[in-house]
Amino acid sequence: MRVSVGLETTHGEVEALEQVFRWAEIPVLVDEDIARFSNDSPWVMYVSAPIVWFSSRFRRTAPEAPAEELGPGLASFIQQISGAFRADDGSVVFTDEETEVMVALTPHLPDNAYPRLLEVDFRRVEGERISWDDDQRGWFTLRGERCPNR
Repeated sequence: MRVSVGLETTHGEVEALEQVFRWAEIPVLVDEDIARFSNDSPWVMYVSAPIVWFSSRFRRTAPEAPAEELGPGLASFIQQISGAFRADDGSVVFTDEETEVMVALTPHLPDNAYPRLLEVDFRRVEGERISWDDDQRGWFTLRGERCPNR
C-alpha cells in the first residue's frame, strides 16, 4: 500500500507511521510528496484502500463484522497516526478504493462517527467527498445530503 504524507514529515515520523501499518500487518510505502495546504493542519496523510477491510486490520476481525465492531479499529488507526506525528490536529484523507468515496478523518471526530461511517452505503455516494456533521450527528455529502446507510 502506498501512503502519501507531507513534504515536511521527518524521518522519525515516517518510521513511526510505518510501525503503525506493520502492527496491522499491512505492507506500506510511505512517500513524502504532499505540499501541506493549510497551516491549521500540522500533518496530512492520504490513504487509498477498501475502508471496511482497512478498519478490520486495526481491529483484528473479519471485514464482515458489524460496524460497531469495526469502527473502533478505524478510530484506533487515527489515534495512532496522530501519535506518530505527535500532534492532535491533522487529518487522514481516506479514499475508499472500491467506490472512490473520500473522507477526511481527524482525531477530533467523536467515537460514534466511525461506526456510523462504516454503516454508510458507499455505492450510493460513489465518487463523493463526505464529512461528519456534529450538529446533525451524521455523514453528509458536500451538497448537504445525508449519506444513506446500508
